[in-house]
Amino acid sequence: MINATMCFLRNNQETLLLYRNKGEGDIHHGWYVPPGGRTERGERGIDCIAREFKEETGLTLVNPKLRIIATFYNQGRILGGKENPEDWCVEVYEATDFEGKLKEEHPKAKPIWIKNPDLTNTKMYPGDRKIYELISQEGVFEVVTQYDKEELIRFESQRVS
Repeated sequence: MINATMCFLRNNQETLLLYRNKGEGDIHHGWYVPPGGRTERGERGIDCIAREFKEETGLTLVNPKLRIIATFYNQGRILGGKENPEDWCVEVYEATDFEGKLKEEHPKAKPIWIKNPDLTNTKMYPGDRKIYELISQEGVFEVVTQYDKEELIRFESQRVS
């Protein structure tokens, strides 16, 4: 199980996502994903999301809130070029404030503000879309997702706080 973080930054009726454009070898190529990444050994989730968000967008999150702990089970969905599917435990944060100037591009992705009504037509993974919808509700949630290749075959959520 790989530990990671991601954050949905919402500001002025827009949400910041990354358009992944690394190339055909990148499983996320052509998809819009929230900024985030793997937690380094000995690192807390809150520190990871601050570091990853700054690296990928140039922005410093102000007071991000932990909203969801999501477990992604990946059946037949090879991530990171490994032979076996990787399962991930992801701390999902939400923020509405930031400091700094948005980078034009990261080596593997372009940060883009998307108007919230346009998110329904944005190429997002189904699990990410459901998570985005869930953070509009009050509380903290635990989520389990299961994919068979790119198809979301299971999404369960429970409010825990």
